[in-house]
Amino acid sequence: MSILDTIGIIGELLSWIGAIIGVPFAIAALIIRAIDGPRLTTNVTIVEDLDQRPIAMWSVQDRTYTRPLTARDEIRDRESTSVTGFVSERDPERLELHKRSHAERLCWTLAITMLSTAVVGFLASLLPMFW
Repeated sequence: MSILDTIGIIGELLSWIGAIIGVPFAIAALIIRAIDGPRLTTNVTIVEDLDQRPIAMWSVQDRTYTRPLTARDEIRDRESTSVTGFVSERDPERLELHKRSHAERLCWTLAITMLSTAVVGFLASLLPMFW
């Protein structure tokens, strides 16, 4: 068995592993996107409460909502009092500071990484045929 055959076998294994792991993550990301539904852009005002904790305030359909900001809410400019937020059409009480949820972004990242590995592995598995 030559080195090219070894590269071909490893490439084929990588292509199968990448496809088997990547496709379910892509499906999961699509399901999460369908469950979350479309998001509306809204202006969010950041104020501080009496304990100096940041609070987000936003209005949707003539109703005002508030919630405390957590460490998960990454604000680029800490000094800013206004940021762009995204709320679900179905549940305007749920505010996110990102266009898509963390779970969806994580699933898409893993799916793209594994499917890219599958493509590179497939191309490597073709190497013995053409060399």
